[in-house]
Amino acid sequence: MNEPIVEVIAGVLLSLSAGVRMTLPLLVVNLLAFGGEIVLPHDMAWLGSGPTLVVLGVAAVAEITVHYIPAVGTTLKAAATPLAFVAGTLLMAVPLGNQSPLVQWTLAAFVGGGSATLMHLGVTGARAATEPLNVGTAGIFGFFWNAGEFLVSALLLVLTWLCLVVGVAMALLGLALLVAAVVVVVAKVLGWWMKTKTSTKIRIVAN
Repeated sequence: MNEPIVEVIAGVLLSLSAGVRMTLPLLVVNLLAFGGEIVLPHDMAWLGSGPTLVVLGVAAVAEITVHYIPAVGTTLKAAATPLAFVAGTLLMAVPLGNQSPLVQWTLAAFVGGGSATLMHLGVTGARAATEPLNVGTAGIFGFFWNAGEFLVSALLLVLTWLCLVVGVAMALLGLALLVAAVVVVVAKVLGWWMKTKTSTKIRIVAN
């Protein structure tokens, strides 16, 4: 049995992963439960069932596919914000299964659902802000952005595992490094884009 703080941190990491890509962490939890690697709380046994596996598998493929459609992916991601809250709530509730239902679902809704929603809104806002860059590169930037989203969501799942197996300190250190890496990469890309736009304007004026 994990300490309550470990359960909370693990739940937050799962929720943040759902804020980036909703179906990936749900599918991973489903596969682990379906394969008997983890035991879900009694009231969430359905999350590890075969029918749920089929639904999440189809949803994961659809989510990955639609994100590669310029503009449409961003619009649908914004519209799916309530679903991010639901996904974050469910995922937060998984490691809190040892707590009373009141504590489990209160924390799941406020902490898990809130974390997933804030992350989802942040990612959606960033996607919208970089849409001109995606258009300017004929969709190439969007391809790498979507791959990056998937990678970040997956890395947050790895950090969840570290939290449960190695400890909270290692998971938080990994999270800090991940955040720093994302900030640096985004800043570099945006800096390159602004420099390119400025150079283009200067050439136009010169001509």
